[in-house]
Amino acid sequence: MTRVEPGSTVLVLGAGIVGLCTALALQRRGLAVTLIDSGEPGAGCSAGNAAMIQIGSSLPLAAPGLLRRVPGMLTDPEGPLVMRWRHLPALMPWGLKLLHNATPEATARNEAALAGLLSGARRAFDDLLAGTPAHGVIRNRGELYVVRTEQAFAAYRAKIEACRYNGVEIEVLDAARIRELEPLLSPEYRHGVYVPGSAYVDHPQRLSTLIFDQFLAEGGQFERCRIVKGGRSVEGQPFLTSDSGRTFGAERLVVAAGSAAGGVSGWFGPRLPIEPQRGYHITLPPGADALQGPVIEGEMSIAVSPVGGVNRVAGTMEFAGHSAAPDWRRAEMLMPLARRMIPTLPDQIETRWYGDRPGTPDSVPVLGPRKGDDRVWYACGHGMLGLTLSARSGVLLAAAMTGDAQAAQALAASSPDRF
Repeated sequence: MTRVEPGSTVLVLGAGIVGLCTALALQRRGLAVTLIDSGEPGAGCSAGNAAMIQIGSSLPLAAPGLLRRVPGMLTDPEGPLVMRWRHLPALMPWGLKLLHNATPEATARNEAALAGLLSGARRAFDDLLAGTPAHGVIRNRGELYVVRTEQAFAAYRAKIEACRYNGVEIEVLDAARIRELEPLLSPEYRHGVYVPGSAYVDHPQRLSTLIFDQFLAEGGQFERCRIVKGGRSVEGQPFLTSDSGRTFGAERLVVAAGSAAGGVSGWFGPRLPIEPQRGYHITLPPGADALQGPVIEGEMSIAVSPVGGVNRVAGTMEFAGHSAAPDWRRAEMLMPLARRMIPTLPDQIETRWYGDRPGTPDSVPVLGPRKGDDRVWYACGHGMLGLTLSARSGVLLAAAMTGDAQAAQALAASSPDRF
């Protein structure tokens, strides 16, 4: 690929946390960056996530045995992973690719790709944000996983083995150590693991806002408009057109458009297989005792994180497509699960939220350009690791675009050409 020289123009489409980190990293490399989004920077899934930076989450969704879980996804509306029947025909092409990635060989390959990205995820936040107000939003408290029974704990063996193989510190906990870390948890929890090198964000929306402010302070430009199509000029440069008819052109384009990235990619080549993976969360009233850090409950597949001084309860994955209305039952069912986890919680929901995370069939994000086309770059498809890998993705992509061969090699397993 051709090295992009300082002063070159770049458009970044999408001002979620991945687009924000990418735009700031590119600006730091001396490029003239314009960030484009139709909404507030850092809204959507960048605001509604579980606030965790999960350095040990390298196991992909597609794994051996996935096919056996499909009937339950279609018949249990309260399960942690569900599909809506009417979306099934549209989901089939993506779903077949998902099953293709559920072989032992593909699972091992995808896990290695994720582990390679995650290995520098926490450090990338320091590299990108040190000395800025945004850095102060990150809390160095690891993530805690808990279950009640030894049988349920057996499901963590693959995670423990993967972490140890990848050099990620992980502790196996007994009931006393769990109580020491989180005294609010039910005494029923007797087994757990703790990843001390992970972290969490005190307020995801505030993190995005501060990164956006930093980007502007360092000379970046922002255009708020809805992009409806894109293409290439006679010279081959990418351009985007808004619903008002405005056209934005640049020497390079980075597509960081979240769950819309699949459609956008089709303007510039083969469409990427990016499927919305809907998640829900609820927040509890202010004044309730908050956890000291994120806790993932393995049997009920929910996470509780202290966000802005209140407990945010997140969980579930739903395949419903782009346009389906939210099923608020999936948010409201989180309340009794959370109270079983933390008995002192009030039985009251303050707010509820849903958002569509952009998922690939192999759980590996799409980072970099297609072979033979270094005009259009991609930073999308992060699934549930958007926050975790946002700084890492932005730093690597900016370095690769400006000629860093080592960074380009680190992106190889995330190439859009793999599909």
